[in-house]
Amino acid sequence: MKHIIEGFIPLSGKNDTTSAIREVIKYYGVNLSEEMLFGLGAGLHFYYFSIRNLPHPLIGGRMLPRKFEENLTQHSHINIHIKTTTGEQSAWNSIKSQLILNHPIIVYVEMSALEYLHMPEDQRFGSHCVTVFGFDEEENVVYVSDRDQVGYPITVSSLEHPQNHHIVPIPELSKARVSKMEPFPPDNTWLEIEWNFYHFLTRYQIFSAVRENMIQFLNAPNTNEGLRAILLFARSMDQWKNWSAEKLNHAALNAFMMIDQIGGTGGGAFRKMYGLFLLEAAHQAAAPALGAIGEQYLFLGEQWDEVGHLFFNLYQGEQPDILQDIKIKLNQIAIVEKGLANQLLSVIGAISE
Repeated sequence: MKHIIEGFIPLSGKNDTTSAIREVIKYYGVNLSEEMLFGLGAGLHFYYFSIRNLPHPLIGGRMLPRKFEENLTQHSHINIHIKTTTGEQSAWNSIKSQLILNHPIIVYVEMSALEYLHMPEDQRFGSHCVTVFGFDEEENVVYVSDRDQVGYPITVSSLEHPQNHHIVPIPELSKARVSKMEPFPPDNTWLEIEWNFYHFLTRYQIFSAVRENMIQFLNAPNTNEGLRAILLFARSMDQWKNWSAEKLNHAALNAFMMIDQIGGTGGGAFRKMYGLFLLEAAHQAAAPALGAIGEQYLFLGEQWDEVGHLFFNLYQGEQPDILQDIKIKLNQIAIVEKGLANQLLSVIGAISE
């Protein structure tokens, strides 16, 4: 049996999750930008984890997977159902049944298991989102949309050949979906979007998402999340100085990828995406003060990119003394982050009264 969803158009994007959700809701007739989806999902965050068996710390500038999708459902009224199953065959049957009904499905995958990305095995990430929009059982393949397009790579590998969509063997996709590898193993998780239930955005939904995001960022319960995680990241540079050249090399490349736009952040550890969200929200909600702060987030994103480039220089073999410069910049960034988050809470409080 072969079935490809007619009318589904794969889209390129800045981030895998927001890009996948954007293309699916667009297929259903809802047109929201990636930046608006990111903001409504209270996506701005930061985390810094050390995970056993991972050759480098885990760094990220966005809300943790699953939590982001829950936030987005709450604030956008786009019903996103997070589903999972234990068996590979039942996982495939669930996807196939939805595709036959012409519902494109977003699945979580382990990036290193997808051949078209040509990623090193030790560069792992299990909550990468791709959209499945067709299958051909005779050829034993599925049709997959990732956030790349011709000319726009999403890895640093010279072997990657970006395409407008990818034809992936079903066993390969199943392997990528069933992976138990850290971080964020996919565990056969997929997203179903309830296409017939959507209300137009109100300014109060935007304000609620911004308020919740800033509260979560400033008051994260753990030191390795939110604002405190940026400070932890800065302090950890003292430990990085004592690492072997190999471990430092792995960590530096990962840090660069998690900050730079090529890693799916939209640039500046997601700060540029959030700045663009605030600029769009300022117009949509008739709240120009949000736009002014959005401009500051764009500048903050440039500061984050400077840190990312320092990590890339370290990866290329420059002296570890560069870690002290990174520490100083991260501490400066943390001050700005705190100030902007508090500004947003003040502005939202004032315009909501």
